[in-house]
Amino acid sequence: MFVKICGVKTESAVRAAVEAGADAIGFVFADSSRQIDVETAKRLRRHIPESVRVVGVFLDPTLEEVETALTSGLTDIQLHRRTIPLEAFRRFGLPIIEAGDGTEADLILLDAPVPGSGQTLDWETLGRPSRPFWLAGGLDPDNVATAIQIVRPDGVDVSSGVETNGEKDLEKIRTFIRRAKEEFTCTTNQ
Repeated sequence: MFVKICGVKTESAVRAAVEAGADAIGFVFADSSRQIDVETAKRLRRHIPESVRVVGVFLDPTLEEVETALTSGLTDIQLHRRTIPLEAFRRFGLPIIEAGDGTEADLILLDAPVPGSGQTLDWETLGRPSRPFWLAGGLDPDNVATAIQIVRPDGVDVSSGVETNGEKDLEKIRTFIRRAKEEFTCTTNQ
């Protein structure tokens, strides 16, 4: 199971996620309590091995904002509620992840209407896209296994679900990753 830990702002959270087996780390460049600047992203990027993807998360960005953030070593661009045509972002030559099922992005992200809010999607009625997708929205260490069983996503993406009092909780990060990867192993061996 592909696991992305999003909204990481500290070296300790990066290290915990990488050591626990995260496949991607998300840096939020959108206006949010998890927002970081490019210089912080560059500093944190030095602690992420090349085998781990680094996803820049944007909310209706300009092309200039994305271009500036790319200097931090991003490997993927994640878009939420964009007004610029998707094709304009292709100029950067990176995989594009986009929230919403109607997108032509490289990967679909099924997320709550307000990203990072902790709102859980209704997994029972959630339509499974015909293309690769990650599941987000209200995931946490206690429900990620159930979500994987029901929805069967290609990956999971968590932010607020691994926080305590608005800060990344290193034990929750480790537990989330372990449970997601264990459930994937159980599901694929059935």
